[in-house]
Amino acid sequence: MAKIKLLLDPIGNTLNVWWGKTSKTDYCEESRTTDDVIIYNKDGRPIGVEIIGLFPSELNMTNLLGNNKIEKSTKKLN
Repeated sequence: MAKIKLLLDPIGNTLNVWWGKTSKTDYCEESRTTDDVIIYNKDGRPIGVEIIGLFPSELNMTNLLGNNKIEKSTKKLN
């Protein structure tokens, strides 16, 4: 059974789903039907997807906090 890795970014409002090794990433491209990004390995096989705009606007941290507060909080983390 394959392992799946999930990375949730509430500030960027994205969810990354990996079913392949993240170190094997070769290139990415935007989906033809959505704004999501498909991640491929060097053989052209999909190994992950980045879902953009996961949360509705009511739960979007950027909208709730405003850009200035987010920039200040991320600087403290670095």
